[in-house]
Amino acid sequence: MLPVFEKQLKLAVPLGKPLVIHCRDADEDLFKIMKKWVPHDYKIHRHCFTGNYKVIEPFLNEFPNMSVGFTAVLTYPSAGSAREAVSRIPLDKLIIETDAPFFVPRQVPKSQCKFSHPGLALHTVEEVARLKNLPLKSVMAKLRENTHRLYNI
Repeated sequence: MLPVFEKQLKLAVPLGKPLVIHCRDADEDLFKIMKKWVPHDYKIHRHCFTGNYKVIEPFLNEFPNMSVGFTAVLTYPSAGSAREAVSRIPLDKLIIETDAPFFVPRQVPKSQCKFSHPGLALHTVEEVARLKNLPLKSVMAKLRENTHRLYNI
């Protein structure tokens, strides 16, 4: 009998829609399962990634159409691993997300806004631009292009 996640992949992949994968502390298992059930060139969104580059690198090598999503967690001093990952992952593999209502950017006082929303994503984009040492406008354009390529929107 197949584990539930493998059953989900077996059902989802034939639909041809991008996979959205949220994984915490099970990357080795995830990698083995995905290699078994997901085609090499399949569109994948690794949602809300907070790990280091060493964790995501095998996925990026095995699945060239994978995009890695980052939230406003990048704006927090404790997110050194995630910032290191952003600095090493090619810009054309990045997606910005809010994971609303969680992860209000560090720059936004909780007294002003208790919950994250799409309007706050600019703080995360600014952090990516800073980490990549690129102009904000070019980072925004590339992130929009990445989202379009992944989701056709």
